[in-house]
Amino acid sequence: MKTKDLFRMEYAQILIYIVFLGLLEVLLFIFEVNYFLMIYLLLIGLILEGVYLCQRYMKKYRYYKKVKAKLDILEQKCMITEMLELPDFAEGEFLYEILQTCNKSMNDEILKYKIEAAGYREYIEMWIHEVKTPLAATRLILENHPSEITRAMDEEMQQINYYLEQALYYARSNSVEKDYLVKELSLKEVVENAVKANAKSLIGNKIKIKIENLDQKIFSDEKWVLFILNQVISNAIKYKKEEAEISFCARCEKNEILLEIRDNGIGISPKDLPRITDKGYTGTTGRNYQKSTGMGLYLCKKLCSKLQLSFYIESKEEEYTKVTIGFPRNSMIFLNEE
Repeated sequence: MKTKDLFRMEYAQILIYIVFLGLLEVLLFIFEVNYFLMIYLLLIGLILEGVYLCQRYMKKYRYYKKVKAKLDILEQKCMITEMLELPDFAEGEFLYEILQTCNKSMNDEILKYKIEAAGYREYIEMWIHEVKTPLAATRLILENHPSEITRAMDEEMQQINYYLEQALYYARSNSVEKDYLVKELSLKEVVENAVKANAKSLIGNKIKIKIENLDQKIFSDEKWVLFILNQVISNAIKYKKEEAEISFCARCEKNEILLEIRDNGIGISPKDLPRITDKGYTGTTGRNYQKSTGMGLYLCKKLCSKLQLSFYIESKEEEYTKVTIGFPRNSMIFLNEE
C-alpha cells in the first residue's frame, strides 16, 4: 500500500477538512480574530489531520503488508483466507467477513464435488470388477474351444482386459495411499511376473526378452509396480519393428536402483518426447496407431510420482526407446499427495 493509495481513498475527507478549515479561517477573519491565533489554529488543525491520516495509513499498511507476505509464501494462493487475521479497522473487518463467507461457500462446493467424485470413482471400480467376471468366463470358454477364431477372439478379450485394468488404476491413481503396501521385493521376480503376464502378446509378436543384472532388492508395492511395467511392455509391443527385442537391466546408484527397459521399436519423435507423459497426448506416433489412448505413460508417470519412484524416457526415432524407473534403496517411503 503506497502513500498515493491513501490519498486516493481519503481524498473526500481531506477535501472536506480543508474546506472546513478554510471556512473557519474566513469566520475568524470576519470577527477580526488575531492573525497569529488564526495561523496557530490552522496549523493545529493540519497537524491533527496529518496525525490522524498517518495513524490510519500505518494501521492499514502493516496489515496489508502481512497479508502480502503470507500470500507470497503460499503455494496454494486460495488458502490465504485461512491465514488472515481480523483487522482492527472498519472496512477491513467488513472485507474480512466477506472473504470468510466466500471461503466457506467455496469449501462447501469443493466438498460436494469431492463426495460426488468419490462416489463416481467407487462406481467405476465396482463396474470394472463386475465386468471382469464375465470377461474371465468368456476367456475360459475360448481356451476350452481352441481354434483360429477363438484365438483371435481371445487376443481381443485380452485387449479389453488391458483397457479395463488401465481404467481401474486411473480411477485409483488419486488415492494410492488407500491400497498401498511397501515391502522388500526381488526386482528379478517382479520383472519376470510382468513378462509372464504379457507372454501371449510377446510370443505372438515374436519379441525377444533380454534380462541382465536384475538380482537386486527394491522397496515398493508389487501390484502398482507390476501395473507400471505392464504399461511399458504393452507400449513396446504396440510400437515394435521387425526382430523386436525388449531388454531389462538394473544398475545401482547412490540412493536408488535404476531399472532400464529398452526396446528397439520405432521410437518417439523429438518434438513429442517432452509431452509424451501428458494426459491424453498421443503424438505423431500415436496418431498412426488407432489403439493409442495417450493414457499409459501418463499413468506411469503419475503413479511413479505418487510412489516416489523416478521415471524418465529417452528415445531416438526409428532406433530405440528407453524407460528408466528409479526405486529407493530403503523402505522409508512417503506417498506424494499432489
